[in-house]
This record gives sequence, C-alpha cells and structure tokens, in this order.
Amino acid sequence: MSRLVIVPEERHEALGAELLPRLSTIAREADAHNLAGLIGAQGIALLENAAARTEGTLLLWAALGDGYAVAWQGGGQKDLVERAHADADEGLIARVFGGGRSESAAAAELELSEWSNLPALVSDAIASMAASPVHVFGSCVAALCVLGETSPPSETAPLLARLIEDRLIRMSIGLEST
Repeated sequence: MSRLVIVPEERHEALGAELLPRLSTIAREADAHNLAGLIGAQGIALLENAAARTEGTLLLWAALGDGYAVAWQGGGQKDLVERAHADADEGLIARVFGGGRSESAAAAELELSEWSNLPALVSDAIASMAASPVHVFGSCVAALCVLGETSPPSETAPLLARLIEDRLIRMSIGLEST
C-alpha cells in the first residue's frame, strides 16, 4: 500500500504562519449578519443536505450584539433568520458557545422561553433541542442546532467549520471573492 506524503515547501511556511493569526481575527468577527456569506455555496449545500436528513428544523446561531441570533435556517419553520435571539449568558446556545461542546435538552429542562424568543416565533412547541459548536481557527463562531431532536449535529458542525476555514483561506489569498 502506498501513501501520499505532502511535504510543505519551506518558503511557504512563513507565509502560512503569518496568515493564521489574520484568519483567526477574521473568524472572531463573524456574526449573524455575515456568517451566511462566509459559508459559501458548498457550506449552504452541506446545511441543506443536513436539514433534509433531519426530522427537525436546523438552525445556525451566531453572535449578534450582546447575544446570539439565527444566521441560517433550514426546515419547515417560518423565517427565523435574525429574528430569533438567544441570551449570551444563559441557555443551551450560550453553553455551546461558552463551553465549546455539544449540548442537548428536552423541553422539561430546556426552559427555552427564559433565554430566547424562539418559542414565540415557531408554530409548534419545541419538544427538544440539540446543538454543536462550529469552531473556525480556534474560535467558536456558530452553534449548529436542531429543534425537535436530542442528538446534536456533531458530524455536520466540524464539516461546516472546515468549509468556512477553506473559504476564508481562499478569500485571503485571492482565489475567491465574496
């Protein structure tokens, strides 16, 4: 069995080391207004496929002001983008952003109406909610959330993060534009 081994060119290592802090800074500036633009076509396709496979509604939360807001939505609910907000200090979304780990909760322990306006915006009662962090260059820039399921989207979130990182790299070196 043969293996592909990639040895980086020394002349590019310094450029890569210089680019990483800039990319980390850009990632930390992502919010609910601009995250959908950073995702790109491949990321949107990934989210749409994940939304089609899930029984619940798929939401992508990002920072907005002093809390979090929905930056992208898939599934059957009415438009929640930038209308649905979550508190930055308490609740499931705050725990995912703060702890950097997947979380899930059933309606009894979720206490959704205490930290979000989401219950007032959706047509059906939310029986459960699960979310996974999307880490881009070391920062949690989003929480990928499923309403109505207890298993977090822990396989889709890292894929989305890699697609965002790839797009940021390509945009930073001039291979792609917004």
